Parts: sequence; C-alpha cells; structure tokens
Amino acid sequence: MNKKIKNLIMVIGTILVIVGLGYWMYRRIANLPGIVVNDQGRDHKPSTENDKFVYNSYPPTSGPHDVEWIKPGVYNSPQDKYKLIHSLEHGYIVIHYNCATTECELGKTLSEFGNKMGMKKLIVTIDPQIKFPVVLTAWNRILEMKSFDEKLATNFVNSFRGKGPELTME
Repeated sequence: MNKKIKNLIMVIGTILVIVGLGYWMYRRIANLPGIVVNDQGRDHKPSTENDKFVYNSYPPTSGPHDVEWIKPGVYNSPQDKYKLIHSLEHGYIVIHYNCATTECELGKTLSEFGNKMGMKKLIVTIDPQIKFPVVLTAWNRILEMKSFDEKLATNFVNSFRGKGPELTME
C-alpha cells in the first residue's frame, strides 16, 4: 500500500472513532433522568436579595442562595429554599414531597428510600408548594413524579449525587 492510502485510512479511522465517541456520549447524556434546567449562577447572597430573584424552576436547581446549607437528613417541615440550593451546589440530591397532593405515607416511603440509598448528600423534605407529589432536584436538573418510582429515583440519585459545581468532603 502506498503512503496516500495509508494516510486516508488513518484519517477515516480517526473520524469514525470521533463520531463513535460523540454518539456514545450523546446517548449517555440523553438517557439521564429528569430535565435539564438552565444554570442561573451560584452567588452567595442574603435572603433579602434572593427574594427579588426570579428562579426558572420550582424548586430551584441553581441561582443565588444562602451562605449556609442544609445537612443530609429527613425533614418533616419545609426547609429554606436558599439553603437547599446551596446543598445542591455541594452535590446533594433533594427529594421534595407534598402531602397535600397525596397520602402522607409518602413521607415514610421516601424516608425509607433515603435510608436505603445511604443518606450521604441526600435530603428528603416536605414541600407544600410543589405541583407534583414528588420532585427530585440536583444542580441544574429536576425530575417531577406523579407517583414515586423507586427505580427512576435511584437512577437520578446515582446519576447526580456528588456532582454539583462546588464539591465538598462532607
């Protein structure tokens, strides 16, 4: 084989590898659970300033937030959304549930799920303002559920836990 043919084969082979990797990456990203929400920044500001900001989702998945964050756990009262955003920034997953739209057994189910997943960087909290019975959030990602789907929730947690823009050792 002459040198031109070898070079042509190398170029075509390289292009095929690049296209193949691109397709693989696209399929991997396309199969992630939830919906991408545009990033609204990650400034630390006082609540009085955050109150004026218009978030592009509820619950918010990014944007200005409190300097403090919520620790892992199960909470039976609504938590401060600005502190929850800071938790998302640290790579937490927040599972919001609304007992107003479903039976309160949901809180017990989600608490058991949280314990099963290991509560590391995981928050379960009641939120009467969500429009679905269950909403999972990660940094720039939201998953709304009409009913709790453990397999889908597990996939969401495994896909996004520990992947916020400000990683911490907690």
